[in-house]
Amino acid sequence: MDIRTTSVKLTAALSLLISLGAVTMAQAVPWCHRGTIVQIADVSWSQAQIMANFTGSIPSFVADPEVYTTFTATHNYANTFAGGGGGFGGYSVPGSGQVQVHEYAPYTLTNMVGPGYYFTSQGVKFKLKKCYTIPPMTEHKEVAIFEPTSPSGGIDVKPYERLYELESFWSQSREEQPQR
Repeated sequence: MDIRTTSVKLTAALSLLISLGAVTMAQAVPWCHRGTIVQIADVSWSQAQIMANFTGSIPSFVADPEVYTTFTATHNYANTFAGGGGGFGGYSVPGSGQVQVHEYAPYTLTNMVGPGYYFTSQGVKFKLKKCYTIPPMTEHKEVAIFEPTSPSGGIDVKPYERLYELESFWSQSREEQPQR
């Protein structure tokens, strides 16, 4: 084995490892990480609405055409809401502007063992969730007071006097929020 063959094999192995590492890193970040997921629709369709939103034909290799038709129709509808998603100051969110479909009735379309368990005549209920670039809105509670304690500007941290009541403050704020 000469040096060129070894060099080519090492280069190929190294590029394979690098590409596998890049794929692993890309999959490590979940959809809409550091963004806000908003439910933009809760939809209930009959068979006629499913067929109205289905485009194209059913490929010959599809095992369950009913599931394929419903899946394609709901995703076609979701794509009409894709895009936008916001953005400011270079803040990056994976999947910003994308819309996900979550079928929940009469089936999730993924929990069936074989063809023939779902029919478009049963209709479908699904939720659309969209990823926005804005960070999640959160409620902030102050739990410590920072005060300079020395002339040099050092900071001493002392807890609030009523820190033991923090749980009651949180439970009050949860009760005050409207239920969704």
